[in-house]
Amino acid sequence: MRQLQLIALTFCISMVSACGFSLRGTDSGLLPVQQLVLTHPEGRYPLRAPLLSALRASDVTLVDLNSTDLQLLLSPETQERRAVSINSRAGAGQYEMTLSIDAELHRGGVRLAGPETLLVKGTFYEDTANISGSNRGLDLVLDDLRNELANQIIRRLQAVSL
Repeated sequence: MRQLQLIALTFCISMVSACGFSLRGTDSGLLPVQQLVLTHPEGRYPLRAPLLSALRASDVTLVDLNSTDLQLLLSPETQERRAVSINSRAGAGQYEMTLSIDAELHRGGVRLAGPETLLVKGTFYEDTANISGSNRGLDLVLDDLRNELANQIIRRLQAVSL
């Protein structure tokens, strides 16, 4: 009986791994590139920090522009805020936040992929009685959206065949 259970367990584990199942966040995130040129608009670019962190976690080194390296071109980020519900004072209480960018992948001046618009959405509750708390909450939501957008860029890079 014990051997039968062991055989059944081994069979189940091999079937789950054979179908490609992995726990979220445990996938190694292998990218088809080890070096990348990251190009984005000048000045403050809030998506840069989470994207750099995601690229480092995937063992990608950022390099200066060279004709043989892949170049990831990112547009300025676009934020949209849409009222979803109203509060008791007939003001907006809940907002849907949308954060989007356009991304292209180039090598030697030749476009390999894109332009593609990547977007993420989240919700934000505004408390007019606590403006500083609401502003901090908005900052946290935007940070989460940028992390999600950086992960989306990594997943798109994983799908590129070079």
